[in-house]
Amino acid sequence: MIYLSHSLVGLGVILLQTTVFPHIHLFAGCYDLLIVQVVYLGLNHTTRESLLILALLGVAMDSLTGGPYGVYLMTYIWLFMSVRWALIYLRLSNTIILPFVVVYGVLMENLLNFIGAVSMNPSADTIAQMTVRPIAFELLWAIVTGPFLLFLLGLVLRKSRQMARRVIVVGKNG
Repeated sequence: MIYLSHSLVGLGVILLQTTVFPHIHLFAGCYDLLIVQVVYLGLNHTTRESLLILALLGVAMDSLTGGPYGVYLMTYIWLFMSVRWALIYLRLSNTIILPFVVVYGVLMENLLNFIGAVSMNPSADTIAQMTVRPIAFELLWAIVTGPFLLFLLGLVLRKSRQMARRVIVVGKNG
């Protein structure tokens, strides 16, 4: 059930990001919302449960973007591993630290995208496309919406688990 819930949520987010958000001016500079799901997986699930979901979401994003293949997959895996590692030393569920975990994910993704883009085409145009202003806007979005989206994702996944339990119990009893 965990795999199905996270896969459906992730594919829904990918669908929103690729089809709806580009046409709404307010969301034009929004960060990759799958970062929130990767952080949630790192905070609340084991590595074994999360790797399949990360692989599915990373391959889906890499297939849709047309950029260097593997950048999103590696970003999600490195972000997940760093969140798991940070759990050893920090209480990341703290509401003060939580926005910065999502900001860290946005910074990490932008850095890996920059490295991938420059390695494929080291021209001045490629470097000029990744200016400070869009990245700063993404970081602002991450600070403001990150904790809310983590809470919303947790709520949706808890409700889906409860609904699945009810369906299973009714199926056994009925």
